[in-house]
Amino acid sequence: MVKNDGRGLVALFYLFITVFSLICLFPFILALSGSFSTESRLAAEGYSLLPRGFTFDTYRFMFGSKLEQIIRGYSVSVLITVIGTVCALFVTTAYAYVITVRGFRFQHYFAFFAYFTMLFSGGTLPWYILSTKYYHLDNTLAGLFVPYLLNVFLMYLQANYFRSIPPEITESAHMDGAGHIRIFFSIMLPLGRVGLVTITLFYALQFWNDFYLPLLLVTDQNLYTIQFMMYNIMSNIQFLVSGNNAQLSGVIIVPPLETSKMAMTCLTVLPIAILYPFLQRYFVRGIIIGAVKG
Repeated sequence: MVKNDGRGLVALFYLFITVFSLICLFPFILALSGSFSTESRLAAEGYSLLPRGFTFDTYRFMFGSKLEQIIRGYSVSVLITVIGTVCALFVTTAYAYVITVRGFRFQHYFAFFAYFTMLFSGGTLPWYILSTKYYHLDNTLAGLFVPYLLNVFLMYLQANYFRSIPPEITESAHMDGAGHIRIFFSIMLPLGRVGLVTITLFYALQFWNDFYLPLLLVTDQNLYTIQFMMYNIMSNIQFLVSGNNAQLSGVIIVPPLETSKMAMTCLTVLPIAILYPFLQRYFVRGIIIGAVKG
């Protein structure tokens, strides 16, 4: 009797998770359906789970005139995601090792300094002046990933993994003549690989989805990420359909506004939506273990 009750509870739990997952997936399905709908029927009948008058006109419109820009935007986003993730991973793990290594008398000061930045910020304007006037990160490739090289939350998450490694291992390595660099690369990183996978995924998502840095630091169109480029394309389309701007040289221009929004959403989200189901277990397992250890 107890066993059957347990199975019923498990079935109820899976039913709840399934319904909740479908609710989360619902907006993306609407966006995908809207991107393949005609502009007129979408405006008249609204959104639905199936396309309203299935057509590729919106994608033809976008790829016909903006194909080169979209490819360049994807290239910049992929490049920033790869370079930024690798550099941020090195900075984060190195800082985490510094505040956890035994014998370093300033480790508490470094830990407090990182924690202090989580509570207080200098504000957007001082940060912008520092980034542009002193670090000269505006209109540079480095400006799209250098400000995000250290996420304090992820650093503490990785520090918990390092603290869970038995100190006898590092002490034995010290006795054998290994220095901190050798211990860091040969012992700490391999033993903390679960944490590395977790923070790598977080950083990759952060760099891919970032809109803040291109908005503030980039005016060169060759450095536009796919997210910021889609925003500019959408602004241009909205400008064309507003007021008298829709009529140029006696020709009525009616670009697909609403369906373009949905198509741009799909183009930016689709790569992550495809990869996330395969990587989700690392998020869950990494966060739970990292929160418990240490």
